Amino acid sequence: MKKKIKDNRGITLVALTIYIIIFTMVIGIVTTISTFFYGNIYKVIDTPKYVTEYNKFIMFFATDIKNYNSANVTNTTIKFVDGPTYEYKNNGIYREDKLIAKDVISCTFTPKTYNVNELSKNIINVNMRIGKEKNSIGKNIDFTLRYW
Repeated sequence: MKKKIKDNRGITLVALTIYIIIFTMVIGIVTTISTFFYGNIYKVIDTPKYVTEYNKFIMFFATDIKNYNSANVTNTTIKFVDGPTYEYKNNGIYREDKLIAKDVISCTFTPKTYNVNELSKNIINVNMRIGKEKNSIGKNIDFTLRYW
């Protein structure tokens, strides 16, 4: 009895083409995911530095805003009546001419009044962007002046 042995020539040209296409797609997907991942990691690396600058401003400002019930507010300055002055200039926020927050891209102060029942509350809105242009963080917070 003779056994017929199959002719094994190896991989065919069609199979090789399919393998190359699949391999190229896998490499493309992995490259895209890797690029996206490392691009976002570099954005996150500097964020803690800018958050600390924002927190330094909040630390001073929250203390002062609860101690004073009146303030003169312009677009870039806040002058508490009988109290300190906050000013945005030269990419920083200054309290009585001392730098308390740096790397500030933009900062605007806006006064508002909010009425609850018969009580009027003075509010100062702080809209701040801090960091670098591409890796910046922005905050927009309303602070209520002391009203009692």
